[in-house]
Amino acid sequence: MKTKPVITSLNDNTSIACQIHGYDTPLDISKMGVTWSRKTSNTDKEETLFQFLAGTSTSYRLGTSISKDELIRGNASLFLPKVQFKEAGTYRCKVTVTPSAAEDTGVLEVVAQPAVNLFPEEVTIESDKEKTLSCEVKNFYPNSLNIRWVKVSKNHQDGGVAGEDICTGTSVENEDGTFNVISKLRLQPSLQDSGNVYRCIVSHKSLQDNLLVTATLTVTAPKSDVGTLAGICVGTILLCIFVTAVVAFIYKKYLKRIPPNITAFTGNVEMKHLEDSVLYCQISGFRPKCIMVDFFLKKHQQEKEKIYSWKSIQQDTKQSSEGTALLEKFRDFQFQLNLQSHDNGTFEVSCTIHVRPNVHEHDNAELSLEISHEALQRGPTIRTTLLKVRAEPNLDPVLCSTDELKLDEPLTLTCRIHSFFPKTIELQWCKDEQALEESVTSEETKRSDGLFFYTTNLTFVPKAEDVGKRFTCRAKHRHSHLYKESSWQLENLVLNPQVSEIVCDPSIPEVGKSVTLSCTMTNYYPAECQVHWIRDFEELGNAAVRMQDIQPNTATNLHHKASYITIMPQPEDHAVTYFMEVTHCSRTIRKAYPLMLKGFPKVTGPVFHPNDMKYGDPFSITYEVMDFYPKDIQVQWLKEEDEIRSGSFMEDLKQDSKGCFHTSCKFDLTPTALDYGKKIVFRVKHETLTQPITKYMFLKLPAKSPTVSEIRATPARPNVDETVCLEASISDFAPKEIKVAWYKDWMKLQEDNTLNLQSARNGLCFYVSKLQFSPKASDNKTSLRCEVTHLATHCFIEKFFELKLRDFSTSIGDLSTLTTNQNHEGSLTNPRSSILERAPTLTIQCLTNNPKAGENVTLQCFIYGISTDNTYVSWYKGRYPIEEGIENTDCEDKPGFTTSVNFKTKGDEKECKIRCEVVTEDETFEETYTLKLG
Repeated sequence: MKTKPVITSLNDNTSIACQIHGYDTPLDISKMGVTWSRKTSNTDKEETLFQFLAGTSTSYRLGTSISKDELIRGNASLFLPKVQFKEAGTYRCKVTVTPSAAEDTGVLEVVAQPAVNLFPEEVTIESDKEKTLSCEVKNFYPNSLNIRWVKVSKNHQDGGVAGEDICTGTSVENEDGTFNVISKLRLQPSLQDSGNVYRCIVSHKSLQDNLLVTATLTVTAPKSDVGTLAGICVGTILLCIFVTAVVAFIYKKYLKRIPPNITAFTGNVEMKHLEDSVLYCQISGFRPKCIMVDFFLKKHQQEKEKIYSWKSIQQDTKQSSEGTALLEKFRDFQFQLNLQSHDNGTFEVSCTIHVRPNVHEHDNAELSLEISHEALQRGPTIRTTLLKVRAEPNLDPVLCSTDELKLDEPLTLTCRIHSFFPKTIELQWCKDEQALEESVTSEETKRSDGLFFYTTNLTFVPKAEDVGKRFTCRAKHRHSHLYKESSWQLENLVLNPQVSEIVCDPSIPEVGKSVTLSCTMTNYYPAECQVHWIRDFEELGNAAVRMQDIQPNTATNLHHKASYITIMPQPEDHAVTYFMEVTHCSRTIRKAYPLMLKGFPKVTGPVFHPNDMKYGDPFSITYEVMDFYPKDIQVQWLKEEDEIRSGSFMEDLKQDSKGCFHTSCKFDLTPTALDYGKKIVFRVKHETLTQPITKYMFLKLPAKSPTVSEIRATPARPNVDETVCLEASISDFAPKEIKVAWYKDWMKLQEDNTLNLQSARNGLCFYVSKLQFSPKASDNKTSLRCEVTHLATHCFIEKFFELKLRDFSTSIGDLSTLTTNQNHEGSLTNPRSSILERAPTLTIQCLTNNPKAGENVTLQCFIYGISTDNTYVSWYKGRYPIEEGIENTDCEDKPGFTTSVNFKTKGDEKECKIRCEVVTEDETFEETYTLKLG
């Protein structure tokens, strides 16, 4: 690399050199790797910009590239387009030429050349009067800059300029990162200075030679302020002339009133939302010292208000009480005023205004400066500027509509752009550097703070060549030079293969003759996939498997393969099932082929009647057995390991034209809950078979959650120490696995471990759980509880019974009229959450009758059991938060509070998911509501 820094201008294209030495060219780039990274002064972490590996390039900074033609010649220079200030730093080039590696670094500096203006270029001034030359230097970077003033007299001799006559302000940063600065030279020449030339000389890192601008001075004789005397009496008036001249000199030098020169509101009046900005005002060359400076602010559609007041006669003592009160009221504005005196008796006030603007209050506001001075004959002088406040757009991370990206299936990228002002911005989606036109943007929405937000969607159909591409959403204001960006990279793209059925060659295999099974996998991406061949449950070794690539489709970049396995079947291979499993991107596709050898019995099926199996309804399973000889054959049906003695039938044997026999075997059953998940086995034995042909299936019956009756007590109101029998009926459930437990308050009384289950007429299970309990006097009004847990359906049900003993009175009325049973159903994760203390619950309802698309809708959610104190409520529409129209109100007549939200639906929506999320100090609750729109 170069030892000297590479210096380039803002937005220019540049290259950072990296030469590879010690190798003969051309180089084999398939065995090379190049990595470019950058480390800036703002961070200790290196950022990877570009990678080249074995012929493949990956750019992590838009537009970066390495020329492959140059790389072959040993030149790995990095090309950077449109360089920005933030890209200045140390660049590292790491090169690997297998097996060796080396690296080097280089420095990139980004600069911007200043533009210099001197005004006025022609200066005409009366002798002994004062005037100011201004040298404005704009749009330079970095901030370090030197400004010199030189006076060239009429005899072409350079002369110095007194330092007290030079005032150079602090530099002001522009929105694009460059800087502006103004240097001023105060002139008070005599007639001998006429014809002098003043030069402003600017030195900066971006300049090879200094920039020089000049102004020519013309000095005129002053006009006399004293009238011509009527007569000249030489002897008598010489003394008067001398006295008059002295008085005139003193008056002009020290007593004459001079109005101020005003330079108001320099700096950047176009400000950024909630970012500190600085404005400058200069009031110079006035006499006498007493001057009053007032600042006013007129907001949009409001009256003008005074925001700061300053008097020079208080500068040496203290700020007025009025100024202090105004500073407290208008804290977004801070003023620093400095009074200076000059040798000629004039004064100068420099004012620095620090503003922290916000869009809602300060955009299009008028900031006024009002100066009162006794030399201003027409009253106070006013200078006004219009403030422009904008907020740069912020971009949330780009979200993808799916986690499983599939080839040729549409996907949508979404980016939320928010907190910007004004609402008109330029938006662009790019694929690497290629602009895309398929984006759809929602209508801008204005928040309560005056800022705007909206979402933009990009819907496209990904192709194989899009892998590794970076999709970028860009947004900026029209007057801004820089885009804000948010990117998403397409890293993985999947198209699972289409797998054919297994083909057998020859179609009718025979014992002892070679057989080839084959299967093709087509139209898949990426290329990596695994293929396994399995004989029953035994995986076959790789030595027996052959893979063959089929010519790919270069237009689509999709892949195709065929897999073969060759076997030499033996008698024991008859009716054995061969499987081929293809695993591609975590998804497994399986194909099966039962090997039916010639001259052996064949079994086909099963066939179900009816197709859907239901509890309590007759159901049959049928297998066909064919192509066997001799006719002696045995069939057997089993449920799990137990042989089925009834319900199975075999039709009479039939002989075909080839002399082989065939028959049909059938098993009839009426399934119950006890048959849930049971394995049914069909087995065929024949003298030609070395081992039986075995087929099996599982009864795929649905799981049914139980119904639990109310708790019944016998007697209904027992005496103290009298045994009471409590029972609950549990019915209509499948499978049979169930847990039942009884509690008194929180104390477990009984758990049913051995259940005597019965099968009802509908085929479902039925069970009655009983509890024998002898109450004490203290058990009056005790809560007894029966818990029922059904694991297969994740169902939890609990029933309550309030025990009321005989001969105990109550102030509520007749005990028999009280509600004694309460039902609580819920998930298994929190089975007792509502027994003693009800947990917070959320219930959402729509308050708008017949909600329609494109209109405002109001939803309300009641949160039971907690108040709004230390509680945070959020509403979401889909994945995005609803930021306006939310109100929370505590309930007075019941524990809890209500939260409501009002929002406008989109015109093309048919339904949308609305979610309410409640966060307390301990946990989070949420509820989702599907809003149907007309």
